[in-house]
Amino acid sequence: MSAILITGSGGQLGNALAKYLANKNLNIISTSYKSNRENTLLLDISKKSNVINILNKYEPDVIINCAAYTNVDANELKKDEAYKINVQGVKYLIKYSKQSCYFIQISTDYVFDGKNGPYSENDYTYPINYYGKTKLEAENILRGSRKRNLIIRINTLYSNNLLIKSNFFAWIYNSLIKGSTINVVNDQISNPTEIKQLMKLILKCILVKYEGLLHCGSQDFISRYDFSLLVAKIFNFNESLIVPINTKTLMDNNINYKANRPIKSGLLTEKIEREFDFAINTTEYNLSKFLIN
Repeated sequence: MSAILITGSGGQLGNALAKYLANKNLNIISTSYKSNRENTLLLDISKKSNVINILNKYEPDVIINCAAYTNVDANELKKDEAYKINVQGVKYLIKYSKQSCYFIQISTDYVFDGKNGPYSENDYTYPINYYGKTKLEAENILRGSRKRNLIIRINTLYSNNLLIKSNFFAWIYNSLIKGSTINVVNDQISNPTEIKQLMKLILKCILVKYEGLLHCGSQDFISRYDFSLLVAKIFNFNESLIVPINTKTLMDNNINYKANRPIKSGLLTEKIEREFDFAINTTEYNLSKFLIN
């Protein structure tokens, strides 16, 4: 059976994807830079010797790179660290995996400037923050390699895992259930990517070794504020706890909000609908299917 190595299994996508694909009876090698995770190998993709040792030992047929330095504001402050993970780590994975390895790179809508979204796979990229720049550089490195590869861009990834800090849904849900007031931007537009839809797409791509570039997201293009209102509506929370705020005001009043964000973003999904006969749902539909334990 082909071995599928997943990096970043401590994160929102890597963790869920490892479990999902294992349940499909695929041979999964789960890795994370944290060494204390059960059934997970230690792999820091920014460390060359670590990458070489793992890839030589397990010789994966497929690599799904979910590892990334995703804190957008921290990227502006710790550029060396961000580059080592988001760019250098991808170089190491490409260079030291076997030539026949099929490589899937998870990327982002932040490769765009957010002036004329939503975007298709053919639209011109122009990142306006350091995170987007590193992710675009990684895309270009992979495209220039001789590896069979697929790049999947996502935006505002969310799931029903309430323990993941980077999960936008979890932040909203956990805040509202405690009765906390939250400020949510009302001018950043995207079509949020629900994790189960993304994992189904990844599985389809693995089975046919699909190559190229794909965008994944929901059917509707909404602001983060509108997303928050949907969470309140579906889970019967107090909508008055959600305070709309625009991006400029947030940047002016929050010293930790360092990075420029694409405003009118979002990813057009016609290609995956056409190529895979893939059903794209609305955000409200996806949220309504969540089961919270």
